[in-house]
Amino acid sequence: MTNSGSTGGTRPTEQEQITERVNFITEQRSVIDQAKGMIMFLYGIRSDDAFEMLRQQSQQHNVKLVLLAGQIVEDLVGLSRSSTSLDRLDAHGLLVTAHERIAGVAARQLDGASSAE
Repeated sequence: MTNSGSTGGTRPTEQEQITERVNFITEQRSVIDQAKGMIMFLYGIRSDDAFEMLRQQSQQHNVKLVLLAGQIVEDLVGLSRSSTSLDRLDAHGLLVTAHERIAGVAARQLDGASSAE
C-alpha cells in the first residue's frame, strides 16, 4: 500500500516531499523573475542588473529576496491598475521602500515563524 496522493493523516512519501519542495522553489523563482522583468522594463536594464538591484535591497534591509520581490510585484501591479500611465518616479519609490511594507512578515521569518501567517 502506498501513500501516493493520499491525505488522511499519513506521512507524505519521500517523492511527494521532493515534489512539494521543487514546486515551492519554482514558485519563489517565478516571483523573483516577475519582479526582475518589471524592473528591467522600468529602468531599461538587463536581467543581471535587475537581479542585482533586488539583491542589494534585500541585503541592505535584511529582508528575504523573495518577500521583497513579491511586494514589488504586488505594488507595481497595483500601480498599473490605479493610474492611466505608469509614473517611473512612483515605481522607483515603491521599489526602494518595498521592505517597509513587509517588515512584519520579514521579522517573523527571521524568528523562524511561518510565512503563511
